[in-house]
Amino acid sequence: MKIRQPSLARQLLRQLLPLMAVIIVTGGGVVYFVAHREATVAYDRALMDVSLALASQVEVVDNGLYLQLPAIAEKVLLVDGYDKLFYEVVDLNGKTIAGNVELPRPARPFEDGKLYYDGKLNGKTVRVAALLGDRNGRPFTVLSAETELKRDWLVGEIVLAMLIPEGLLIIAAIFMIRRGVRHGLASIQPMREELVRRTHTDLSQLPLKDIPEEIYPIFTEVNELLERLSHALDANRRFIADASHQLRTPIAALQAEAEMALRSADPGVSLKKIVAGTRRVTHLARQLLTLSRLEPQQIHPSMIIDLAELTKDAAERWMPLALARNIDLGFELSPAMVRGDPIWLEELANNLIDNAIRYTPVGGVVTVRCGGTASQTSWEVEDSGPGIPKEEHQRIFERFYRLDTTGVDGCGLGLAIVREIVFNHQASITIEKGPSLGGALIRVIFPPIQDIPPGN
Repeated sequence: MKIRQPSLARQLLRQLLPLMAVIIVTGGGVVYFVAHREATVAYDRALMDVSLALASQVEVVDNGLYLQLPAIAEKVLLVDGYDKLFYEVVDLNGKTIAGNVELPRPARPFEDGKLYYDGKLNGKTVRVAALLGDRNGRPFTVLSAETELKRDWLVGEIVLAMLIPEGLLIIAAIFMIRRGVRHGLASIQPMREELVRRTHTDLSQLPLKDIPEEIYPIFTEVNELLERLSHALDANRRFIADASHQLRTPIAALQAEAEMALRSADPGVSLKKIVAGTRRVTHLARQLLTLSRLEPQQIHPSMIIDLAELTKDAAERWMPLALARNIDLGFELSPAMVRGDPIWLEELANNLIDNAIRYTPVGGVVTVRCGGTASQTSWEVEDSGPGIPKEEHQRIFERFYRLDTTGVDGCGLGLAIVREIVFNHQASITIEKGPSLGGALIRVIFPPIQDIPPGN
């Protein structure tokens, strides 16, 4: 079943459409408010004009108020093609002089003789324009009213005139976003075709011409990854070639010694050499296996470890070799807490101490120390051997590289393993001339425990 991949266009639309909807709703509310206010002002003025016209027709007849409005004038004045108009003229006592008798009366004081308010007439909302008039000292009130049909119609027309273009704008935005995404990503299609054509060994850099700015960092990271993979592949090729070369020599020697033992009348000497050669091959194979396992994901510095206790627990392993070479192997251990992987830290100690014992002349001294402060923890090995020339300090950590020292058995992988373990524990390693014993001093410095997250 094919899994549907997330669409960049859909993700953009999911982000933008709610915002557009909020803008439209907010804009619609603002337009409705403004349109309703303007329509109210305009139609109120027109309604007040009706009240003014009616007030001008009020006369005093036989000591009473009378609205002299011919039928034809009333028809012209009150005609409206969109709404229904009502009027009423009342005296000071609220008595109807002319017009409808059911219009709502003012409930608050007049302002400059005029007043606008809403009321109910026959169950319908009407807008009333009230006018205070006076004829020969006799006050009266003119009420003109109309329903809100044309006001609502005008407001609806204005809001609709705003919403239709905005709706069309949303549709156009959806189309342009989808088209823009397709057009923007079309520039990476040649890159995809380039990757499809490549073989698994082609790790050359991808061309970055015409890549959009937003996704340019992705391709630069891909190029950096390809570069790292290329270096790793080259290193693996060199490792395989060096390993093959290193294995070929002792295996050939073993074969020669075995053939000599078959032809010899006294094979004892050859058998001793075969055993020694077998040990060298076994040691080399173990070192190669250890180095191949030293990937970052294989090391989990998640435990709090006391390097002093770890060194004490493993000390018996190095004593036979030290005694065989009459080397004084001493320990100066103080509590030294680090966060690390105990198996790999023991491997680090094994390689450094084994290396120091092998390169220290017979009868020499090797001292192992560790200690910690608030800012760092150190673990070091110092020997009384010939030391390591300064120009060789970096090269001795390379795989299969060995100092030009005769009579020392080794395969050149111990310090390479140490370097990988140090790196994966976010530590550092330095080489100095030993101040006490005069030989080499190799020191590993670990960061404070809190600087390394568990399981990192």
